[in-house]
Amino acid sequence: MRAHIVLAHPEAKSFNAHLSGISQQVLDTAGYKTTLSDLYAMDFDPREGPHHYSFRKDAEVFHAQTEQRFSAENETLPPEVNSEIHCLLDSDLLVVHFPLWWFGMPAILKGWMDRVFVYGRMYRSVMRYDKGICTGKKVMVCVTTGASEDSCSHNGREGDTRLHLWPILFPFRYLGFDVFQPEVFHGVGGVDFIEGKKGGWSTLETYSNRWTETLKTLSSRPLVQYNHDEDFDETKKLVSGAPAYSPFVRHNPNATPQ
Repeated sequence: MRAHIVLAHPEAKSFNAHLSGISQQVLDTAGYKTTLSDLYAMDFDPREGPHHYSFRKDAEVFHAQTEQRFSAENETLPPEVNSEIHCLLDSDLLVVHFPLWWFGMPAILKGWMDRVFVYGRMYRSVMRYDKGICTGKKVMVCVTTGASEDSCSHNGREGDTRLHLWPILFPFRYLGFDVFQPEVFHGVGGVDFIEGKKGGWSTLETYSNRWTETLKTLSSRPLVQYNHDEDFDETKKLVSGAPAYSPFVRHNPNATPQ
């Protein structure tokens, strides 16, 4: 078994980095052969653009999908992209660590998706969702927030973190991954830490132990529920009677998310 770990945090001593180290240790012990991509340490360029393609299909106008597919077909993708694709396709499990910044993923991780989820290689119209190239593989996302669990709840001031994560997780479903319910650690690196309030650092050991246990019991962890291909009609709209698992894909456009 193989596992690939992706870390998106600029500080090598961060709690996210610490958690990624736990991931590598626990998975190694469990018999996985692990690889790690520390995006900041790699100086991974998140900016998709013409500067990555010396051999172009259209040298006048840059269109990302066109050049990605052309480069994939001609085996001229950038080496750092090829390396990440190899790690993804060679792995049974993907583990992704990042902090939630401004209610989304760090830009470097979004850029990693932009560049590594290559059109023509990782997906195309007949190779996505239930027929995705990563069908049978699983992904586990581990996220930290600065705000407290209460403020990140369904009725919290920061908004429901689970909803913020839905569009972040969905690209993995697009590629065919089974997506485990994410692990979220709240109140990490937020005001309590900055102001040195009691209870700030004391939670980290608890979180570390929880993450260790999560990894050890990963096989029994529930998956995020998504609609299957047959739940949509020829216009790609949800058919009557099909389940609706998220306020992002629903029958009633005026329905209030529960």
